Amino acid sequence: MITLASYVVDEAGNVAISSDGLALLDRIKNLRVPAFISTEEATLWGSNLSAEEHDTLIEVQRGLRDAVRAEQDPQHTLNLATRAQLVREAAEAFPSQLPAPVNVSSPTCS
Repeated sequence: MITLASYVVDEAGNVAISSDGLALLDRIKNLRVPAFISTEEATLWGSNLSAEEHDTLIEVQRGLRDAVRAEQDPQHTLNLATRAQLVREAAEAFPSQLPAPVNVSSPTCS
C-alpha cells in the first residue's frame, strides 16, 4: 500500500489516504447504489451484483453503519439507519458462491 502525501475526499465525504483507498473511492463512485424504497427492491438489486460490486457494497454498508453511530440528530440517525438496513439487505441478497447441496436420499431398509 502506498500512503498519499495528503488525503482525498470524494463528494459523499469518503476519505482516502492510500492508493488502495483511492481505488475503493473509484469503485464506490462507479457502483451507484440506488436510494432503495423497499427491501424487495434492495434484494433484487443486490442479487444481480458481481463479486467486486458486492465487496464494494459491503464497504458502503460499513460506512453507513459508522455514520449512524456518529450522527447526533435523531432524524438523521433514523434516515441513515434505514438506508444502512436496506443496503445490508441488498448485500445479503448476493448469491452465495457455494455449490448447491446435493439431494442424497438414504437407502431404504427392507
